[in-house]
Amino acid sequence: MAITTFQGNKTDVRARRIRFGIPAALQLAETHITSIANNKGGVGKSQLVVQLAAALGRFGLRVLVCDLDPQANTTRRLGIEYDPNAPIVTMSEVIKSGERGVGQGAVIPCGWVDAAGNPTAEAENIDLIPSRFDLINRETEAGQVGAVRRLKRALEGWTDEYDVVLIDTPPSLGHLVQMAFAVADTVLIPFDPTYDAVEAAIRLRDFVQVHAEDLANPGLHVGGVVATRYKRSLEAEEQVAGAREHFGDLFLDPTRIVKETGMEDLLIPRWIPEWVRLTEADSAAVSLSAWSDRQSRRTVALYDSVAAEYITKVIGEAA
Repeated sequence: MAITTFQGNKTDVRARRIRFGIPAALQLAETHITSIANNKGGVGKSQLVVQLAAALGRFGLRVLVCDLDPQANTTRRLGIEYDPNAPIVTMSEVIKSGERGVGQGAVIPCGWVDAAGNPTAEAENIDLIPSRFDLINRETEAGQVGAVRRLKRALEGWTDEYDVVLIDTPPSLGHLVQMAFAVADTVLIPFDPTYDAVEAAIRLRDFVQVHAEDLANPGLHVGGVVATRYKRSLEAEEQVAGAREHFGDLFLDPTRIVKETGMEDLLIPRWIPEWVRLTEADSAAVSLSAWSDRQSRRTVALYDSVAAEYITKVIGEAA
C-alpha cells in the first residue's frame, strides 16, 4: 500500500477542527477518562478505541490508551507486539501492584511509523499502557480489599498531561471492567445492529446507573452509544432505529457532508459501517490515514466525525 500517513502541524490541526465543527482553540480544562465497553463481544470495541485515539490525535489532543483487555488487540493494533524475549511492563503488572501512580512506568509510545521509520503525527499524540494475555489472572483477585480501585490508583498523579484517556475493556461486566468504571468519567458503548448487542448495551447502561456508587464513582455515567459494523439490511435499520429511540441524545450521530477542495464531497453515514478498509487497518495495525485513496479519505473523515461527536457530546456534556 502507498504510505502517506497524516502529516500534522498546527495549521492542519486548526483547519481540521474547524472543518468538523470543533473550536479551533479547543483546550480541555482537565483530563477526561472514558471506558469503551459492551459485555457482548464482537461489536468493534478495540477498533473504536484505536481509530478514535487516532482521530483525537489528528485534532491535536494528547491521548493515553489503556488496554485492559487480555486479548491485547488494541495493543497490537497500535503497533506494539509483545516479545517474551524482550518483556515490557504491561497492564498485568500495573494492576497487580496497585500502587499509586505505578501506571506511569508502563507507558510506551504508539508504535505507528511512516515509511522512513519515524513516528507518525498521530502516533506522537498517542501513548499506551499495553496488555498481554496473563492480565486475565487479575480477575481472580477481585475479592481482595480495594481491588476494584487498583487502576484508579495506578493512574493517579500523572495523567493530567493527557487530554483524553481511553480504556479498552473485555466483553464482560466482571472485575477488569469494574476497575475501568471505577476510574472513568464516562462510558462509551459501541454496538453492532443486532438484537443481542442492543440488549447488551441497555444492560450495560442499567449496570452503570445502578452500580456507579458501589464502585465509589457516583459521577460515572454513559456518555454515548455508537452503532458499529453496520451492514445495510432491514434488520440492521430496525435495530439502529430502536437504539436511537431508546438512547435518545446519547446516540452519537456522525452524519455530515465533508467538503474536500478540488475533490468530490464525502458523505459520512450515521453509523460506523463494516467497510473493508476498517478491517484492513485492524489487520495491518495502522491508522486509517496510512492509505492515500478516496476510501482512506472517507474512513478518516468518518472517524474524525465520530471524534467530533465524542468531543462535543461525551466530553462536552461531562464538562
